[in-house]
Amino acid sequence: MKKHFRKSIFSAGLLLLFSGISVSLSSQEISLAYKYSGDKPVSYLYTSAMAQIMDMQGQTMQNDVNSAFGCIVKSAGMQGNNLMLEITADTLGQTTNSPMGGGGVSVADIKGKSFKIVISPEGKVIDLSEAIAIKFVQGDGGESDLGQSLNDFFPRMPEKPVKPGDSWNTTDSSTLKTATMTQTTINNSINKLVGVEIIDGVECARILREGTGTLFMNLQTQGMDILIRGPFTRTEECLVAVKEGQLVSQTSTMKITGDLDIASMGMTMPITMQIKDATKIK
Repeated sequence: MKKHFRKSIFSAGLLLLFSGISVSLSSQEISLAYKYSGDKPVSYLYTSAMAQIMDMQGQTMQNDVNSAFGCIVKSAGMQGNNLMLEITADTLGQTTNSPMGGGGVSVADIKGKSFKIVISPEGKVIDLSEAIAIKFVQGDGGESDLGQSLNDFFPRMPEKPVKPGDSWNTTDSSTLKTATMTQTTINNSINKLVGVEIIDGVECARILREGTGTLFMNLQTQGMDILIRGPFTRTEECLVAVKEGQLVSQTSTMKITGDLDIASMGMTMPITMQIKDATKIK
């Protein structure tokens, strides 16, 4: 009886202890900001799966594009109040599949290339010029750059301290330009700190984001000017290491429903693009 009684007391004590930790984590106000370390680089792999579905005079055509980008991130110091990051690219590839055939390309030339970007502590992109300067040829023969891979890499953090259950709004716009493409995105998001969890011994903030916006994209391909425009919705979840100020993981689902215009052919057709992506520490 005494042994069982001691076990009961011990179990009750553990319950009170973990209950206390839970209460502490769920009520504590925290500041979330990117920091990173110059001594402990973090290696990431970003993957994306995009389905483009077009309605051509009653016939549905689907193109699938799968992409991957891997990099190593570490701090390169501060630029005023903003964070300078040194990025070393190690993986870049893409595969396509369509009714016209499929293909793939791996860009080995970018492996080992290092460059710097500047972001605010909240994750807003300040300077991508060095990333944009690194060009490569895509599978369709068009030219692109590494700025596209990093423009939306770091999820935005709140500008003020928050506690679990708090929400904040973000409004942002960005423009990406390459030799064959100009893309402008206007985004409005409602963000919520769901909670703070201990994952593999690291205190992590879990953030959910529900976003809406508009996409405008101009493409030049095969001698044609193509315009894609339309509204989109996006749902995102990310984990951020609170003390370390590092992205741990991010997953998102985005759906664009709009029109595709080919002015030279006088054609306009509905297009739907569904994109699922994820960023994880390797």
